[in-house]
Formats: sequence, structure tokens, C-alpha cells
Amino acid sequence: MSRAFKRLFTMGLAWMLVFLAACSGNSGDSGGGGASQTANGGGTTQSAGSGGGNSGGGNSGSEEPVEITIMANFSPADISEADQALISKVEEAVNVKINFIVPPSSGYQEQLQLTLVSGDYPDVVFFPSETSEIFLNAVNDGFLIPVNEYLENAPNLMEYTYDISWEALQVLRDGKIYGIPRTTIARYDGFEVRKDWLDAIGFEVPENHEITIDQFTDILRKFTRDDPDGNGLDDTYGYGGYLNTNKVLDPILSTPLGNLGWQETSGGEYKYMHPMYDRNSGLFKEILAYNQMLFTEGLVDPDALTIDRNMSGDRFKRGITGVRDEFAGYIVGKEKEMKETNPNAELTYLYVQDRNGEVKGAAYGTALWGLWGITNTAEHPEKIVQLFDWLLSDEGWDLVTYGVEGVEYNMVDGKREYIEGMSAPWRKGFVRRAGDANFFLSPTLTQEEIDRVQPFIDKSVESVFFSLDRGYVPPASREPVFMDFKLTWDETLTKIMVGELPVDAFDNLLDEWYEKGGKEYVEQMNEYIESTMQE
Repeated sequence: MSRAFKRLFTMGLAWMLVFLAACSGNSGDSGGGGASQTANGGGTTQSAGSGGGNSGGGNSGSEEPVEITIMANFSPADISEADQALISKVEEAVNVKINFIVPPSSGYQEQLQLTLVSGDYPDVVFFPSETSEIFLNAVNDGFLIPVNEYLENAPNLMEYTYDISWEALQVLRDGKIYGIPRTTIARYDGFEVRKDWLDAIGFEVPENHEITIDQFTDILRKFTRDDPDGNGLDDTYGYGGYLNTNKVLDPILSTPLGNLGWQETSGGEYKYMHPMYDRNSGLFKEILAYNQMLFTEGLVDPDALTIDRNMSGDRFKRGITGVRDEFAGYIVGKEKEMKETNPNAELTYLYVQDRNGEVKGAAYGTALWGLWGITNTAEHPEKIVQLFDWLLSDEGWDLVTYGVEGVEYNMVDGKREYIEGMSAPWRKGFVRRAGDANFFLSPTLTQEEIDRVQPFIDKSVESVFFSLDRGYVPPASREPVFMDFKLTWDETLTKIMVGELPVDAFDNLLDEWYEKGGKEYVEQMNEYIESTMQE
């Protein structure tokens, strides 16, 4: 057991006792069709077979369905009727029976830690990040198995996954792939912005929807100080920030200010460098200084230090904040939702140019939005891979994208008419096809609404490029001294950004980082990047 998991064991044991006690009090049969549920840290354990039906479908009389248990981070934790219909289709097509363990999304990381220290693993576990300590430890400690041999029979996974995503899951750099990517579309997103607030402060949106860094800052100031909602109260903030999946605050405008990830440099100590670790450049300190200015002027929602992305989105919809990073395809649906309580709400989409007047940026990591890891207790890993591969087939992808006909929608005059009140919040959380950005568009959008957001989506995809690290995590990052220092690193950066420490405090932090293993980290990253250049 790794040092990281040992530190979690005491906490995990206490939670486990609560967990077992809760389960013992909820072990009875649900007494009816549909998803059965037992207590699971506040979430649910669910069998997705539809009531009264045979989840094996056309497999009646053949082999018994293979039972697979999946631990997933879905919200809400209870499966909907429409999602259950989708799972039943999957079960029938692949001849499996799927059980879900779905903790509350707000406590997923904690429940994931508890699961891994308990030794009682489900067959499949969702990990929110391929670079997280908990995933890397799960690989190093042998909790997860490589999937290479099963990918030979997974043509859809191979066709619709970016090469860089497979490379990112070769975390031991021995050619073994530890997980099934949940692909995200490689893109460089801009910002959703309250158009009605822009009108109130007298800002005219440029035809190309591109603004400068100074214009962005001015918008945040006026959204905070000039009563853009016109209610006469000092109750709005310019920017809606949040903690990322690692519970860390990301710098605002990092990319337009010059952070393009790992790139080739000239004249420095190393051939390849990330601005955050560059002792010969003041670029990252400039990014920190800009963020400190935003926070100390009160232009960022102060709740950004405690809330996650979902809660940040909720505060944006409630009219507390006016600018937020987001995928362009969501703004039409979000605008409709906001108009239910505020008929005057209107959204637009903006990109921020870099200092050269260009819009470009590194993709979201390695085109991964988490991954599905297969544990060493899974009896049929080939079936698990087959399950995810089928979801990316033409038949499965149609269901993932649009839902199940007759349950979520009906065909009327050759068009889908979605049934009011029927939703499938899990449906698009299993897999995604690389390059298909339109997957994110709601199927209920009219052509006019699609035409409104399509140019934004196209620009996001066209302006993206990848950092040279390809998601590689140097072995130095797994050294205990380096791992222990990460908390100090994260806390210090946050304190600098919010103004509790001066920007120059970063100099000492970076020097200490190099002493705690950062030097080896940079050297190993340079060796890796150089090796990829020779492929």
C-alpha cells in the first residue's frame, strides 16, 4: 500500500464502519421493478435492469448475462427512467447486467478513496483525472489492470479516441494502457457572458466575438461595480470562478497571458519548459499578479474558493456572476433556463485574444474528461471493454446522443419530439467521440439555435493545440517528498492569487519546489518530450 493510501486509511476505516452500518439497515428487496437501491455513503447502489423485463433481451436461452458493477460520478445519484432505458439497451446488446454505485457527486473523491482502501472493489471505477494522485496510486499499487489486449477487439474505441488520450493512460511509460478514456472534444473554450449586462454597461460585442485582455478586465469591473442587473443593489460579481476537480483554484486568463503549457524554449536551462516552472521568466508571476488584482478588487465571486464547477454554474444562472468559462454549445439551453425566472436574461459568447491579438490555446489536458479504470477483481474485463466499445458504435452512439425512442422522444413527421419532463442526465456521461463537438448540443435545439452557436464551437476546435507533455507525469511526482510538498504549492499559489501573500512569494515557492523534486521532474519531462520528438 502506498504512503498516500496509508494516510487515508484511518479516515477510510471510520467511514467504512458508517457505510457498513448503513448498508445493514437497507438490505431489503425494493419490492418492485426498476433500480434497486441501498445506502452508499449518501449515494445509491442500483441495478439498472428495467422492471419486469429481461435485461438480456435477445440473449434469452443463450449464455447468462455477465454481471458488471460500475462506480460512477453521475448527478443526480438516482437513475432516471430514460437513462434506465438506455442501460437496458446496452445490457441487451452486450449481454451484461450492470449494477451502479453512485455516491453523491460532491463527495465522490472521498468515496473513491474509501473504496480503494477497503479492498472491496467494483469491476469498473471512474477516475475524474488521469493526473490525480489517487489514479496514479491505483496504477502503481496494482489496483487497476492494463487494457491493451482487449483493445484489439474494440474498433470503435480505437477510432473515436485521440491518440494523445491513449498515451496519457500509459502512466508507467511501459506501453501498458490503464483505463478507457472518457473523451472530451479537444477545444479551447471561451466565456459565456451576460449579453443583457453588456448592453447595460454600453459594451458592443465585436462581430468576431473577440476582445482584448483590457476589455475583459473592464467588463469584470463594470459587472461588479455598475449595477448591471439594475436592481439598485451591490450584489453582482464579474467573474464566476470555482475549484477544479483537484479542489484547486485555476488562474484566470492563464492562456491569453502566455501560458501555453510545455513548449520548446530558447536560451534557458532546459530545452522544454512550462511557464509555471521557468525560473528564467517572469511570465507566471505576471499571471499571478493579474489574478491577484482581480481578487483584491473584488471582481471575482468570493465563493470561488469553496465551490465546484456545478455550483459556480448555478450562481451564474441566478445572476450573481456575469462571466464564466464554458463550452459554447450550452449557452442556448442555459439562456432558456434563465429566462424562466428572468425574461430579460440574454447570453453571448466571447474569446479573449492573447497579447499578439490571436485566439489560441492548449487543449483541455489530453482530451480526457476522466477515465474508466478496470480493477484487478473484474472477472470479465473483455466484456467491460466491449460495453464501452458498443456505446461508441453507430447504434450505441445514436442512443447516447439522442436517447431511446418511445421513452425520451417520439418521431413525428420525421423529426424527434422530446417528451416533456423526461430527462437523461447520465446519458452523455459514459463516452464521447473524438472530434464530434456537436454531441454537446441539445437535440431539442432548432436549426436557428444551432446556427447561433456553431461558429463558436468551430472556433474553439480550430484554435486548439496540445502541450508537448501529452499528459506525461514524471516519476519524480510520485516521490513522497514531492507529493507532500504539493499541498504547500497549491495553498501558496491560492494565497498569492487572493492577495494574502505578495506575488514575489512565488520566487521562494519555486526554489523550494525544485529542492523537493522539481529539478528531477523537469529533467524527466524534458527527456520524455525529447523522446517523442524522435518518434
